Amino acid sequence: MNQSISVSLTPSELSPECDLHQACSIIIDVLRATSVMATAGRSGVRRMITCENIHAAAEFADQAAIRPLLCGERHCKPIDGFDLGNSPAEYTPERVADRDLVLTTTNGTRAIHAAMRSRRLLAASFLNLDATLAAVRSEPHLQIVCAGTNGQISYEDVLLAGAIIDRLAPPESEGSEPSGHIDDSARIAWSAWRQAEGNTRPLQQSLRHSLGGRNLIAAGYEADLERCAQVGTVDGIVERVEPGEAVFEFRRLVVSG
Repeated sequence: MNQSISVSLTPSELSPECDLHQACSIIIDVLRATSVMATAGRSGVRRMITCENIHAAAEFADQAAIRPLLCGERHCKPIDGFDLGNSPAEYTPERVADRDLVLTTTNGTRAIHAAMRSRRLLAASFLNLDATLAAVRSEPHLQIVCAGTNGQISYEDVLLAGAIIDRLAPPESEGSEPSGHIDDSARIAWSAWRQAEGNTRPLQQSLRHSLGGRNLIAAGYEADLERCAQVGTVDGIVERVEPGEAVFEFRRLVVSG
């Protein structure tokens, strides 16, 4: 199948006129929301509900029959009164197994809600890259949405978008362009990934120099760069359960090859 792949380098590129109703959208917030969702899934979380703002998250938790874990951050820091922040290190089986969680973050959960009208919606990180690729190979049109950082393009999200394109639409020969139909934003992301991969430096080092990475270091969360730079360590996908609802579940996949 010859896939069509489009990339939004920030959620603001998804205008109301953008037709997502037939698209499979992949949300990327490497540092750290989608990495947290993959980690929580691996740790046995039951459901993940994402909210755009703190008030909506708290209101949902108050109305639930069984109180979920309130999770998230604002500007890298944990939210007062919430159970967990936005570091993958917090999402251990002991804390989240068989629990529902409500997540709201500065960038990632807003990107999810910008793409809610998509036919299919997944959250991807480097951690569950292989499983995500296996789940979307047969999709005719992919819309990749980078969360960015405070409305700006963020290098770490662009890199993952490029890695997805490189795996799904590899060049037919060395030095050629990706195969398939990709837009210019996808071509930019692919070129950034190829350049970073060619530098042969660890992915963690690339994340250090990104806007999101610099913000995390300044906030005291440098260790999360390594946690979010592990490739293919989570054997499952994070996917929305029902169209129109921001409820996600983790599903394990057996990835061949």
